[in-house]
Amino acid sequence: MDIDISESDLAFEEEVLRNPFKLKGWLRYLDHKRDAPVRTVSVIYERALRSLPGSYKLWHMYLGHRTGQLRGKNPLQFSDEVRKTELCFERALLLLHKMPELWLKYIRFMRVQADVTRTRRVCDRALRALPVTQHARVWRMYLRFAEHVGGHTAHHVYARYLRAWPEESEQLVDYCESHEEWNAMTLALVKVLDNTGFRSSRGTSEYGLWVRLAHVLRVHARDLQGWDVERVMRDGIGRFADQAGALWAALGEWHAGQGDVERARDVYEEAVTSVRTVRDFALVFDAYAEFEQATVAAELEHDVERGRTGVRTALRLVQLERLLERRAFLASDVELREIPHSVRAWLRRAGLWRARADDSALTDKQRAKALDMERETFAQAVAAIDPR
Repeated sequence: MDIDISESDLAFEEEVLRNPFKLKGWLRYLDHKRDAPVRTVSVIYERALRSLPGSYKLWHMYLGHRTGQLRGKNPLQFSDEVRKTELCFERALLLLHKMPELWLKYIRFMRVQADVTRTRRVCDRALRALPVTQHARVWRMYLRFAEHVGGHTAHHVYARYLRAWPEESEQLVDYCESHEEWNAMTLALVKVLDNTGFRSSRGTSEYGLWVRLAHVLRVHARDLQGWDVERVMRDGIGRFADQAGALWAALGEWHAGQGDVERARDVYEEAVTSVRTVRDFALVFDAYAEFEQATVAAELEHDVERGRTGVRTALRLVQLERLLERRAFLASDVELREIPHSVRAWLRRAGLWRARADDSALTDKQRAKALDMERETFAQAVAAIDPR
């Protein structure tokens, strides 16, 4: 480890020989030799650290010097230098294992080497060595590394992370979504929703998580295996009876996507007759109408290919027309379920039957039935409205 000493170095050499345990002397010497060859600077650092092995500042500068020389170089071609630098990190951490910046610098250096196992072990050692208050800094880097590697390593790292920080479970959901791991994403969401004590660090509500789960089940149903989609969605509908519109629409769209048209229609019918708010009704009814229009369009396209109009097309058109005609009455049903004591809601309901009774396009029997329904509506209103 000998180096050539010039006349300009003599004063600095005398100073560090006279006071080898004084940091400022070594720092002045290093600053003087900053433009010297790499080997010369490294030798001076090694001499300084023999005298001051516990100096954080010297180790930080030395490690920065060594990693800077390898920046942008192929680790396979410079494997000897890489190994020497790793040994320098290990020597530094023997005495300074409580310094988070050294661990972070070590992790950054190891990530460049593309050695997954050794990098993971350095991250694990950092978490064991540092106090819990410093773990967040390590985890940020550890998770970026795991996401870059992907596969089982990423899921293993996230599993460990979420044991310590369960409120960050949405990070795993985001990771699975970005890598199109739909089964894993669904499982992560279900685990979060089954945890009654979960509190999202992002402020996401339980309902928002259910909507996200419903979206995955609906859009990526063909990529999912082993999931009872209807049972999962109905569980959410049962939990959020007052906000179930989006979940009902997703369930209907899922059945339609599976090609089960009749089952989808049954779901939409159940939804429009059971939702409790006007907002949910509007959402479900629009989805129902779009579904019926899509079925009509599909039948018309099929008829064009055959060159004639089929009975099924006429049936689909009748179903769509009846649905649109029922909208006002269905909306009134929802309004009365939401606010059964509202006089205005009952008057609007009676007005719908009056308008039907005055419709000249209907038969006398139909108009008479509408008048009977108007009287029955008033009777129901009197029984339902609290006179107080």
